[in-house]
Amino acid sequence: MNPISSGKIILSPLIVLSFLTPAFPPLEQATSKWEDIPEVTVLLEVYGDFIQETATKDNDVAFLINKSWVYFRNGRMLTEESFRFQDRYQSIFYDYPLGKLIKPPKYQQMPVRSSDFLDLVFGTKETLLREQCDWVPFLDHKAYMNHFCEEALRKVETEIFYAAKSNVEVEDFVENLKIIYSFQQKKVRGSENASHHSYGLALDLVPESYDGKHANWKWSTAFIKEWHLIPLEKRWSPPQAVIDAFEKNGFIWGGKWSHFDAIHFEYAPEILRLTRLKNN
Repeated sequence: MNPISSGKIILSPLIVLSFLTPAFPPLEQATSKWEDIPEVTVLLEVYGDFIQETATKDNDVAFLINKSWVYFRNGRMLTEESFRFQDRYQSIFYDYPLGKLIKPPKYQQMPVRSSDFLDLVFGTKETLLREQCDWVPFLDHKAYMNHFCEEALRKVETEIFYAAKSNVEVEDFVENLKIIYSFQQKKVRGSENASHHSYGLALDLVPESYDGKHANWKWSTAFIKEWHLIPLEKRWSPPQAVIDAFEKNGFIWGGKWSHFDAIHFEYAPEILRLTRLKNN
């Protein structure tokens, strides 16, 4: 007799078991392979000394930094207080092109990224941040930089000075460097994102002249509506050897952003490591 036609439904043990078993694996099992997430891998490589513990919490990867937890949240890196704003934030990780630019970056809207992670790592109070910074000689000038990137910056200088011995373009760049802007608590121009300058992790290399070329997207908006279409030959740029020296040592160049800032370099080795990891 058909159990359904008789008004009775007989469930087999396997069906009953399927009802009792959750549709997703247990928390420990679901996140047991978080070490395989590339973004988590590079974070631990770069910031491991600042992270007291890494654990699975609320079905996510969480990092304990200075007694506070920050959650991966698909790369957004948020504290619990920021969860309610989660949808407005983008991942702090992004694709960064290696090598020489051959065309202007494709236009993208200015991303909104949380500063929760760097705020926990380095703090937000100026007095605390200044305790982590010092004046670093750089290309016959000085930059007030975080100790975290000081060694890398010294390596950049060594490579640039070496390149200047045989590269006239690099030699001229060094000689015509007017001033360096480094530590300053501020937002990214045209954005609400905290600048890497705020942590002593960025420097702007200002030349004596831009030779009539465009160096920053915001400055260009005063003259050109479709500034993102400005061709590379009309954009100011440091010599490629200078850019290569920075990238080799963990700094990314703002000239490769959609909202370009050609005088800007910031220490973000996690971005470069992630790019190289994905390329391999």
